[in-house]
Amino acid sequence: MRYLLWIGFPLALVALLVPAPDDGTLLSYSLVHLLILQLAALLLVDRLAPSLGRTWFRENSRPWLASAASLVAIVTGFAALLTLGTAAASRFDPSLQFLQLLSSLDIAWATAALYLGARALWNRNIACVLGLGLVIACLGSIAAYLDTVGFRGSGGWLVDGNQLMRLVIPADMAAAAIALTTLLVAARRQGAPTEQRNPQS
Repeated sequence: MRYLLWIGFPLALVALLVPAPDDGTLLSYSLVHLLILQLAALLLVDRLAPSLGRTWFRENSRPWLASAASLVAIVTGFAALLTLGTAAASRFDPSLQFLQLLSSLDIAWATAALYLGARALWNRNIACVLGLGLVIACLGSIAAYLDTVGFRGSGGWLVDGNQLMRLVIPADMAAAAIALTTLLVAARRQGAPTEQRNPQS
């Protein structure tokens, strides 16, 4: 909660002072907004990740996976609250606020899952690089869609199902597959019994 206040209040204040433009820079503004939100979410999962070393959900057959899923949910909820507050403060058109929320949720959960899995499999540095790479890739697909379709006259989200299926959905599915695979492989490794050598006689 304190982290949300420390991050959310300054961002909302900046958004109030520098609202979304109504000219040709709306695309850049919305993408920067999403980038800042996802960097904040990535910082949160990095801050929370060491807590996975504790023993949670002891009754669960996969305690590490259950713990990681809980952290993913926390980070996704954090991103949702941060998006709702800052998107409203930015005075986006309501439909664009909804797009920002959907995009933020979609990127945040995948990034958190990939980060936690990569950190367990390799190390923190690799996890940070992979998490940031996924954020940039997902933002790239959204940027390609908005650049192709544009906005409504009021600055709202212009929905084009064909372009969504061509530019956004495949990227989302790829991000989800990569994130889930990494997390599940890490969970399997975390749950593997430690081999012990037989005591020597």
